[in-house]
Amino acid sequence: MAALKILVVDDASFIRDLVKRAVKAQYPDSKVEEAADGAQAQQLMRGKHFHVVLCDWEMPNVSGLELLEWMRQDDHYKTVPFMMITSRSEKSHIVKAVEAGVSDYIGKPFNNEQLGTKLARLIYKFYKTSPQKTARQAQQSSDTASLLTGGAATAAPAAKAKSQASNSASLLTGGSASPAPAKKVSKAAARNVALAHVRLADGNELRCIVKDLNLSEMVLVVKREQGIPTLFDQVVVDIVSKEEDIVARVNCFVCAVISPDKRISGELFNMQVKYEDEDPEKLAALSKFVAKVRG
Repeated sequence: MAALKILVVDDASFIRDLVKRAVKAQYPDSKVEEAADGAQAQQLMRGKHFHVVLCDWEMPNVSGLELLEWMRQDDHYKTVPFMMITSRSEKSHIVKAVEAGVSDYIGKPFNNEQLGTKLARLIYKFYKTSPQKTARQAQQSSDTASLLTGGAATAAPAAKAKSQASNSASLLTGGSASPAPAKKVSKAAARNVALAHVRLADGNELRCIVKDLNLSEMVLVVKREQGIPTLFDQVVVDIVSKEEDIVARVNCFVCAVISPDKRISGELFNMQVKYEDEDPEKLAALSKFVAKVRG
């Protein structure tokens, strides 16, 4: 078949970039476009046809569920595969998505391998196209172009991406650069403690104390024995206030991991995360926590 046209829809640019990289790793010759919400996605879909839609649930203007319902009422998109990518993993939300006609569902956080596996199964189910076949076609096309122009053959995009990822991992794990220091914590934070559960892409969950937070980032105190996340890891943070029983769920990425202890055997570390959500409801919930933690 012709090159796959895939639409990625999420209000967080960081998540869109993650999804696009995962798609390109599996299908290097695919054409990937993006939209920041369901309304932008509808505009793009009215002007062209996409083979697959990968979409977040919670977005401003038009949500992922509303976009899915719109697609299933449109003759051109009634049967087009739609994968919901969201942190809302509750059974009730999954049931709603299934009733609306979702093709598959993946919860945040996720890694490239998890998303790539689900995407490959979905595309093969609908189009009988495998990632290996697509990658081979891309390599053949690259080799042919090289022969025609007389230039040296270039590495396939997927191989290049893998090399860059490997180099980045090497620098992060073996380099001497230290992460940026976390912002100074207010004294009020010590008096008003909130708890948080941090879900990692590998399925592990960290139980933390919210040391400080504002409307763009937060600092969490974590026990070392639970595991140490990697810089730029995608995480989902559930903030819980015991007194008010309020839960705010936020998509974030790790921007710093810092030890406050001078000893190598320190039991605690500070983890700084930045928010990727721009949802007004989530920001409103966060505002309440900012007021509570900062006193």
